[in-house]
Amino acid sequence: MSASPFQDPRANDLLSRVSEDVSLLRQDIGNLISHTARHTLPVGARELADTARNRLAAGKVYSAEHLRALRDQMNQPTTAWIGGAVVVGLIAAGVYWFCKDGCCADETELEEPS
Repeated sequence: MSASPFQDPRANDLLSRVSEDVSLLRQDIGNLISHTARHTLPVGARELADTARNRLAAGKVYSAEHLRALRDQMNQPTTAWIGGAVVVGLIAAGVYWFCKDGCCADETELEEPS
């Protein structure tokens, strides 16, 4: 170390200790940055990639289960489809006959007073 401008030995001792502490702090900061760049960031990136991979796999399984369930619903027996068509046809016929009878009676009533 160069000659100190201070004549006080205690001040020189404190200045020397502070200088060593600053030097050690610079080394520690360099080591921290180096360790973070080499180990911490890659490990964090790997953990993040693993989490993303696991979530994608879980989503794939979830989607596959729901697609299988949908396919099973689409493969219902044809009798259910035929029965549904018959019910819809009967309802449509009933509505037609109900409306036809109501409409014709109104028209005949309107034509008679002339």
